[in-house]
Amino acid sequence: MMINFIIILGIIAIGAWLGNVLLSVEQRVSQARQRVRGVRGTLDKLDATIHRLHREEENLHGEIEELVRDMVELRKKQVEVHQRLTEAQNRRRPQILILTDRRNPGDKEWLVTMVNQQIGEIDAAHPLAVEWARGRDYLVWAESEREAAERASRRFSARPGYQVKSVAAVKEDLYSASAARNAAA
Repeated sequence: MMINFIIILGIIAIGAWLGNVLLSVEQRVSQARQRVRGVRGTLDKLDATIHRLHREEENLHGEIEELVRDMVELRKKQVEVHQRLTEAQNRRRPQILILTDRRNPGDKEWLVTMVNQQIGEIDAAHPLAVEWARGRDYLVWAESEREAAERASRRFSARPGYQVKSVAAVKEDLYSASAARNAAA
């Protein structure tokens, strides 16, 4: 009988041990299921985030394409404006400056063009560098072409680099031509 009792105790002990093992396995399975549910929830969130990011990416691509089109259009406008600016800068306004208002009764009108290349060589960004390189026209009253050149040279002799480029007799009436230009403007 003792043996039966020991066998029964052994069976009960094995049953208890197997029950503990089953509880432990069941607890681990439960934890694994919770982890799986958590991972599925995280996967669902990540999937939703990925879809949202794809939509945002498509929207950003659309915005980038629109910005590129706008940038190309603005570059074209910039090129046009730059060309117009270059054309305007290359166009020379006819401007005649009066060297002096002193004149003798026998003097004729002369158009003397003065140049100074040194302004552009010293400071290319100077606002008058291009104008002085091309030449500035001065109205000079003198008896001869030589005297007109000498008067202009004397006026600018104190500063280096100024030279007489050309001297020409005025053939048209400057006063009526400028009045007509002012009336047209």
